[in-house]
Amino acid sequence: MIVVAGSVSVPAENSEALMSAAADVSAASRTLDGNIDYCISMQSPGVFRFLEIWDTEEAMMAQFAAPHFGAFQAAVSELGMAGMDGKKYEISSVGPLFG
Repeated sequence: MIVVAGSVSVPAENSEALMSAAADVSAASRTLDGNIDYCISMQSPGVFRFLEIWDTEEAMMAQFAAPHFGAFQAAVSELGMAGMDGKKYEISSVGPLFG
């Protein structure tokens, strides 16, 4: 299992436009084979956190070739991306939080 987590930032005045692009890429990515979860949320104006969970590295990599992901990357660039930090985690086991 692969977990991707991080943040992307744009000028605060572009928050609404980025939220729209984030909703589109999230919805489309959730339909891909191997996707377990995909979410992007606004942490503060202009700062967005993302979390993706994939069955395999191959499934995660396949999204990069998907048209909707290219459209999202173009939108982030056009909206003036000020920064991005992302990390990939390889998970070997999963269990309940409590119990």
